[in-house]
Amino acid sequence: MSELSSLDVLKKRVEEYLSKNSPGTLQLFNIYCRQMYRADCISLLFTSPSRLYHIVLSHFRGDVTSTDLSFSILFLSPLVLLLSKSEAVRELLDLAKLGKDKEFLELVARLMGEGRLEML
Repeated sequence: MSELSSLDVLKKRVEEYLSKNSPGTLQLFNIYCRQMYRADCISLLFTSPSRLYHIVLSHFRGDVTSTDLSFSILFLSPLVLLLSKSEAVRELLDLAKLGKDKEFLELVARLMGEGRLEML
């Protein structure tokens, strides 16, 4: 499987996980994402995670603690669970918060190369 198709599979699996385990949440945040960036949340997670983090921060009216927890649970936890790399949540969160999108995406690519996708 090529890296591109692996990434596409990962995106789809994260979306499916969110739809199944947190009904309505993805649709809610997709409204914000599309209004602000003309992209859905999952696309932002895999292209500009810092923008997605800031959308969640806006939703929680600047409450960093709630944003960190929600962003981690909603978007990062499914990602690292699928990659079998749960220890990476904090590092991914820090990179998204700091606007280090390139480093975030490089870490995801590295984690994809190290593991296999879990069947959730």
